[in-house]
Amino acid sequence: MTDNRGTYTRKKGLDRDTNKSLLLKHIVENSENGSRLNELMQVLPSLSRPQVQTLLRELKSGGKIHKTGTTKAALWYANPK
Repeated sequence: MTDNRGTYTRKKGLDRDTNKSLLLKHIVENSENGSRLNELMQVLPSLSRPQVQTLLRELKSGGKIHKTGTTKAALWYANPK
């Protein structure tokens, strides 16, 4: 196990808070133009669309991000601090 720590971590995946942090970082860095769901799915390619959407809902309910538009035209933005 100790010789394969990287493999173990890759298979285990990142924890929920780390995934949310990565999404938030991407949204903040692109807040001028907004981020589409397809872009955000590229940030976490190991997660399914519903899993990424759940993380986005959690960030939204926490007041960190907001969405404008609906369906594929929706854009995610960071909330001002």
